[in-house]
Amino acid sequence: MLYYRKNTARNNMILQEEIKGLTTKIHGKNNNLDLDESNPTFRNTELKITGSNNKIIIGDGAILQNLLIHIRGSNNTIYIGKETHIIGHILLKGKNQEISIGDRTTFKNVYLLSQEGKNISIGEDCMFSYDIAIRTTDAHSVIDLETKERVNHANHVSIGNHVWIAASCLISKGVTIADDCIVGARSVVTKSVTESHCAVAGAPAKVVKSNVTWDRDRI
Repeated sequence: MLYYRKNTARNNMILQEEIKGLTTKIHGKNNNLDLDESNPTFRNTELKITGSNNKIIIGDGAILQNLLIHIRGSNNTIYIGKETHIIGHILLKGKNQEISIGDRTTFKNVYLLSQEGKNISIGEDCMFSYDIAIRTTDAHSVIDLETKERVNHANHVSIGNHVWIAASCLISKGVTIADDCIVGARSVVTKSVTESHCAVAGAPAKVVKSNVTWDRDRI
């Protein structure tokens, strides 16, 4: 069962079927879609949950369009900030994990995968283009032949505020990207970008220009 809370003052819990533009497939208990004091728009959005005690929080003015949100696990949280515009696929697999997307961030077509107990954090006013993947895990194991131990362990991903990621990029496990950075098209980011106000590009990505910023408008 899925419930959503529309108004904290009244503390009403209303069945999901009343939300226009949203379809759901829910297997579990006490899953909540929290729309407190907010007015998001759903356009061809699907929410699938297999698990219990999960929460999805959506901020005021958010637009969720051609989006699949899929949770497989329990006690997880997905937060989508105010005035966001999100197209793509959000997949969260596991327990006690979080995916957070800041206010005014936009996705054209982005795949987020949070798994193995690791979180994804994306800041405010970010701009993501088409065919971008952000992953906390490789999903399969790479094993050292001598030690027989796995070497590609999962890790958190953190992207700062005002980051522009161009088309067809991969942001890999364990990566942090500082505020006000640019990631060039088709880049593969495998190491953290600790310098703010820089552009990175390549596979693997490296800093190609420093002391820059970006604007959504062509000026």
